[in-house]
Amino acid sequence: MESAIDSNLMGPLERLVASHSCELLDASFRGGSLRLVIDHPDGVTHDHCAGVSREASVLLDAEDFGPASGYVLEVSSPGLDRELYAARDYERFRGHRVKVTFTDRATGSRRTVRGLLEGPSAENPAVASILEDDTGDTLPLTIDSIHKARLLVEL
Repeated sequence: MESAIDSNLMGPLERLVASHSCELLDASFRGGSLRLVIDHPDGVTHDHCAGVSREASVLLDAEDFGPASGYVLEVSSPGLDRELYAARDYERFRGHRVKVTFTDRATGSRRTVRGLLEGPSAENPAVASILEDDTGDTLPLTIDSIHKARLLVEL
């Protein structure tokens, strides 16, 4: 089960990552692993990950983070099939192909679609539109109804 990181720890982690000229996209604790996903305008390098990992370990030890049995710290880039985490990502990746899993308001069930991200609505930035591959329809989705959205890798 994934658990949220304490809000008192998020600020220091964000500042630490920013000191490496990076942005903290996500921090999650699951199954004994703390995963930090970082991004950099020119791409995340091994040096970025190593530096953040080294300093985050010191910070987390000072904050007495984690269970007594320990945990594994993983610092990574978002990757080619990066997940979209926040409204700003839906704007940034407008025009890219995505795979989105969401709760359908009409049926209450989960659906997964592939399509072109048309981006957030100008009227309501909390709504992202997807031009669905299978139907050709534009599907407006509230960002909070989206469970997971990833860029599709196109080679």
